[in-house]
Amino acid sequence: MHTLFKIIYINARLLIAFIFTITAFTLSLTSAQATINCAGTLPSSYFERIENNTPFAGKLIEQADGSQQLQDLSGHVVMDNLSDAYIVMDSYVLAKQDGKYGVINAAGKIIVPFDYDAIQTEPDIATSFIVSVKPSDATTRQGIINRHGDWIFPLTAARIEHAHYDSDHDQDYFKMTSDQGRTGLLDDKGYWAIVPKYEAIHPLNACTGQLLYLQVSLNDETALIDQNNDVIIPFAAHQHIEAFNTSAKPPLFLRSTLIDGSTATGMSEDIQDEIVSAQIIDANGKLILASDAPIRKLLYHQLYIYKQAGKFGIINNKGSVILKPQFASYRDDGEKVWVEKDGKMRRLNTFITLN
Repeated sequence: MHTLFKIIYINARLLIAFIFTITAFTLSLTSAQATINCAGTLPSSYFERIENNTPFAGKLIEQADGSQQLQDLSGHVVMDNLSDAYIVMDSYVLAKQDGKYGVINAAGKIIVPFDYDAIQTEPDIATSFIVSVKPSDATTRQGIINRHGDWIFPLTAARIEHAHYDSDHDQDYFKMTSDQGRTGLLDDKGYWAIVPKYEAIHPLNACTGQLLYLQVSLNDETALIDQNNDVIIPFAAHQHIEAFNTSAKPPLFLRSTLIDGSTATGMSEDIQDEIVSAQIIDANGKLILASDAPIRKLLYHQLYIYKQAGKFGIINNKGSVILKPQFASYRDDGEKVWVEKDGKMRRLNTFITLN
């Protein structure tokens, strides 16, 4: 395949995945929802692997009464009386029949029986299905069925979410929270990568084609671990961890120290007033750079502001110093960034070239 065509193809698949994700999210009010979003993060090797996949050998036809039929490419009816039906990654039809959701393939083989009140799947990968039963007088139960129709995890009161897709091994991971409130990580073979022992788990680089890293919480402290439960950044109070640059090898993480008593969550850009200082740390736990203030991204630029000894400096998204701390203050107006040096405000592009 020519390089230009491959780029166009990959971008097209990303666009289709994005559109499909939005569609799935819209349908989530009644049928399925994605709990992670791989669109835009899956490596190009994934698209190279699936580019020769056989197209879906069927078509959904809407009937006069509003129901849908699955027909083969010759027009023969494979299954009818469907609703809310859509094709998932050229492989399956997720649909509703007689008020319940299920999954079939193009030949009409039932992968997931039409027994469930909801089905969740990640639309960019569709390797497994989280099924839910919601009795009117009991707690919702969830389980996991794989693409072959086999149970990965039985129906239980545990809360289940997709957490990660390993494209190298075509493998799913799930965040499992027990009814006692402890959370772990389960793979799609039914084995615990991380047994449920944490109060919360937040995947930081899902679907990127790398080892999965997670911020975990326990007893009001947080830590950075990987999917093998190896500790990268030890547990500490008032600590916030997020991905800084997952394309780096090893990836980089932003560790922010929060003010005492802070319970802030979310991205660091949204909790700047809660942050005392920050560090960039690699996946081996090595300190790359320390800042006496929040590390803040400049608008429209792949550059960041940090602070040491009362002065501001500039780093790039790899944590490399572009300008050593020398500015008394700065102002970010988007396209125009101003920095104060020797008592004067000057455009940042007088010091470096801005892309």
